[in-house]
Amino acid sequence: MKTLRIYLTFILGLTIFVGCDDDLLNKEPLDKLTPQAFFTSEENAVIAVNGIYNSVRAMNAGREYYIDYDCMTDNMYNYSRYQNTQEFGQGSHGASSYYAEAKWRKNYQGIGRANLLLAYLDKCYEKTVSTSVIKERLRGEAYFFRAFFYADLIDFYGDVPLITEPVTIESAGPRVSKDIILQQIIDDLDSAIIRLPVEYGAEDIGRATKGAALAVKGKALLFNKKYAEAALALKEVMNLKKANGDPRYEIYSLYRELFLPQHENNSEVVFDIQYVKGKYSEGLTHDMFVYVVQWNSYCPLVQLAEAYYTKAGLPITSDPSFDPAKPFLNRDPRLEFNIVIPRSLTGRLASNGSPAVFIPSSGNPSGLKIRKFNDYTEIDKNNSEHNIILMRYADVLLMYAEAAVMSGAYDDVEVRACIDAVRQRPAVMMPKVEDVEGINLNPERYMDIIMHERRVEFVFEGTRISDIRRWRIGEQVMTDAIGYDVAEAKKNPPVYVKARIDVRVFNPNCDYLWPIPQKEVDSNLYINPEDQNPGY
Repeated sequence: MKTLRIYLTFILGLTIFVGCDDDLLNKEPLDKLTPQAFFTSEENAVIAVNGIYNSVRAMNAGREYYIDYDCMTDNMYNYSRYQNTQEFGQGSHGASSYYAEAKWRKNYQGIGRANLLLAYLDKCYEKTVSTSVIKERLRGEAYFFRAFFYADLIDFYGDVPLITEPVTIESAGPRVSKDIILQQIIDDLDSAIIRLPVEYGAEDIGRATKGAALAVKGKALLFNKKYAEAALALKEVMNLKKANGDPRYEIYSLYRELFLPQHENNSEVVFDIQYVKGKYSEGLTHDMFVYVVQWNSYCPLVQLAEAYYTKAGLPITSDPSFDPAKPFLNRDPRLEFNIVIPRSLTGRLASNGSPAVFIPSSGNPSGLKIRKFNDYTEIDKNNSEHNIILMRYADVLLMYAEAAVMSGAYDDVEVRACIDAVRQRPAVMMPKVEDVEGINLNPERYMDIIMHERRVEFVFEGTRISDIRRWRIGEQVMTDAIGYDVAEAKKNPPVYVKARIDVRVFNPNCDYLWPIPQKEVDSNLYINPEDQNPGY
């Protein structure tokens, strides 16, 4: 259930805490109200915390949906330069690139809002009540988000300025080792974990929970090669229980429906961005429909389609039953749950009232479209209402399996159980690991399986770009973008002829990190051109 109370206060939070566009690290609001005047009641404390949530929403709207990050990888291509993703896939991005600047700016905007709340929260209770049942929860939410934003920053940029107090541009500091940032992230998350509840009542669905904080902790540790510690944090998520003793999180039985509004807030969601239909003008609903369905500029690649195994659990190169002329027969069901293939039903109705069939055109240069997230029945392009999932239980299970294997101390049965839970949800039912691979596999083989499973499970959810970075496989996978020749794929039946649709370049000497934005180098007195990441 969603309530307008939470979302409308998001907007108030945004109005109060917006800063100057020109200095990316300006954390002190200079308009509307001063912090001293604003932080005087619990009601305003809630508004301030909701303003932090709004920073997360701002990172997943318009041209910055998490699917856009897949366009910078071997999963997808976007031919529209308006989307600003081509240059990252082509290796031509730089310090003035839109995404490099926007991600930095919006993460620090969120950090600034968290710092304000943490600095002034106690003042909200000096003139009203000294204690409150939600005061420490609000503090925990701020700690959670500060860690959340910093974890994203060090993933993409490496060393970044560490700011834990409200500051002005003049006192913004130098880049700090990401190891120091990581310790701050873990400290903040530990502070959040002890303050956040396992679950909420219906009126607060969508707020950060203990499970979300533990999952972000496990992810941050895994991404920074702290494998044993990551496994411990992620195992805590797996062991969480509701008040009635049932597991807090479970794999949701339906895969395709998992990402549709009718099934939101299901048992698999660990943390997401909540939306309300009909609130586009207030930033509370979004327009993914127009980007994905009407524009057709998001084009899944053949490399992604071919990554899905056959129903026998084998790569297409290993299964003798695979027919290149009919490449989508007898494949992992997730392929067609995620991708609209030529001559398949879209889910919409044609003008004559019959079910619409997808026929590739010049607007689909790869011959493929996205199905995930869309029911293809939306009419108002500005009112896509589904929640955007940022972390789900499948992610926790596969990250735990990876952390356990990489730690060198893992239980073979447990690792296989984590992988099988994901690939054997009732809507998918791919073969168990044991049935295809056997048991007591070595770490290298387990990592191959986990890497494959993460790719086909989380397509278009923005995880691939970080996985490529973490596994250092950029040189291997960032080859030219391949699609199907549209003139052939539109035939009935389709003819599948591969064609290059974009030239891809990956430089391992620089492309594993994004550049520090040029605006930051120009405005921050402590960051000079020589402090830029290598190669930019």
